[in-house]
Amino acid sequence: MEEIIQNIHFTNIWWAILAPMILIVIDVLTGIVIAWKNNDFKSAKMRTGLSKKFGELVYVLIGILTKFALGTELILYFTVGYICLMELSSLAENCDKLGVKMPDKLKEKLNNNKEE
Repeated sequence: MEEIIQNIHFTNIWWAILAPMILIVIDVLTGIVIAWKNNDFKSAKMRTGLSKKFGELVYVLIGILTKFALGTELILYFTVGYICLMELSSLAENCDKLGVKMPDKLKEKLNNNKEE
């Protein structure tokens, strides 16, 4: 396990920015489609969601700054990994809401079976 963790690295620093950003854009787009589908499109709700996504990108920026300032990539990998995992789970929930079936065990873990 330690060897796997030591071998994780981005081939280019831009992937540390692009990977979460691509997932965030897809998540926002699927959220907009869900809101449009349910006739629940509200600009206030969208502003709140976008401000959270901006905060996630700030965490990535902090990770990049610590990489160059402290010479360690640990914080960068942690923040990018956490954000990507969070966005992937959000995308799974959104796809379920759009009608794409997912296994019941995964749905339970994501708490997607409870309506907000």
